[in-house]
Amino acid sequence: MSSLKEIKEEVHSKIDTKYLFSLLEEMIEINSVIGKEKELAVFLAEKIQDLGLAIQLEDVELDRPNLYAQHSFSKTGKTLTFNGHLDTVEVCGEWTHDPFIPVFSEEKLFGLGSADMKGGIACQVAAIKALLDSGEDIPGTIHFTAVIDEEGYGIGAKKMLDNPIFGKGRTDGILIAEPLFGDSEMSPLPLGMTGKILFKILVKGVSAHAFRPEQGVNAVSDASRIVSIIDEISKTSSSFIGNYKIPHDFDFGKGSFCVLKIDGGYKTYSVVVPEHCEIIMNRLTLPGETKESVKKDFEQLISDLKLKSKVSIEIIPPYYNSYKISKNHQLFQSLEASFKEILSQSPKTAYMKMITDANTFMGEGGIPTVHFGPKGNNLHGADEHVFIDSLEKTTKVYASLYLNFQN
Repeated sequence: MSSLKEIKEEVHSKIDTKYLFSLLEEMIEINSVIGKEKELAVFLAEKIQDLGLAIQLEDVELDRPNLYAQHSFSKTGKTLTFNGHLDTVEVCGEWTHDPFIPVFSEEKLFGLGSADMKGGIACQVAAIKALLDSGEDIPGTIHFTAVIDEEGYGIGAKKMLDNPIFGKGRTDGILIAEPLFGDSEMSPLPLGMTGKILFKILVKGVSAHAFRPEQGVNAVSDASRIVSIIDEISKTSSSFIGNYKIPHDFDFGKGSFCVLKIDGGYKTYSVVVPEHCEIIMNRLTLPGETKESVKKDFEQLISDLKLKSKVSIEIIPPYYNSYKISKNHQLFQSLEASFKEILSQSPKTAYMKMITDANTFMGEGGIPTVHFGPKGNNLHGADEHVFIDSLEKTTKVYASLYLNFQN
């Protein structure tokens, strides 16, 4: 029987870089801007099926399928899920070339989604191919899942969580191919992420003639007081604003507040005290906070302002739970060991104020989840690219992670 080291060497020797680059180039040529993921899902389904995996396409919405696939190397061992998202953002900014034509230049591969995250998905597929081609006696089961709508409301991940074969309770861990390479403070591997609540705050005053404003209740003025207190919370270094305790976590720091939109006053010019105003506010949440607790605390904060307007607060989509994964968890330790093997250094880590599908998989579903992907730049911007030399390294880390996680 081969040793783990010998198995890794054999698997790494089977990594087909020509296949990897060809696959990524073909993926870049497919427009999978959010809402148009089907063509890429079908393309990948055919590629995965050619490797011998059993596949399933599950519609999340009409013509917007998730792709799931699996292969059992043996009846013993753990199940590890390789995951990525099919969708990209819209074409942004002024590209210097067609975003759907892959261009190699200066040790970079340019194209929409090249880093976020078609590059990572291509590395996952290439790693699975190498594991299969090695012919080694490998334990466990590999799942490959590619979901829609990560750049939107995350409905693909939520659908996957409920899948009876690939969702909650059906895997021991998930690796998401986000372009977080872990080699610098600018691109660390997350040990946790904040959650997110979106508040719709409706302020209802009383209309009156604007020449006699004292006869009415100005909803816009009262809304401005709410915005001011939010701004004060964002800027202060204190632990309290009045009786309101500002949320804080040792690892993440302060839970942030940001007003995204204010809408109030006349639609057509009118000399009237405005009786309605709406505020949309983003609130990053911390471990231990819930929808209910955050809403209750915020309602108390507004009550303490003693506004004349009536104020109602509604939580609107999308909503995400925060989460943390321990450095001592076997999945993270397996990733860390694999990273060290290939890159000869320890990965940089951080608790991050951001959202990925991990907030659904681990924050909501409780499935241990880690991130690692090829090094890229200009994500969500013009001339997005992935660094070519990071692709093979990433593929090796993925293959080693699967094997280390089994052992």
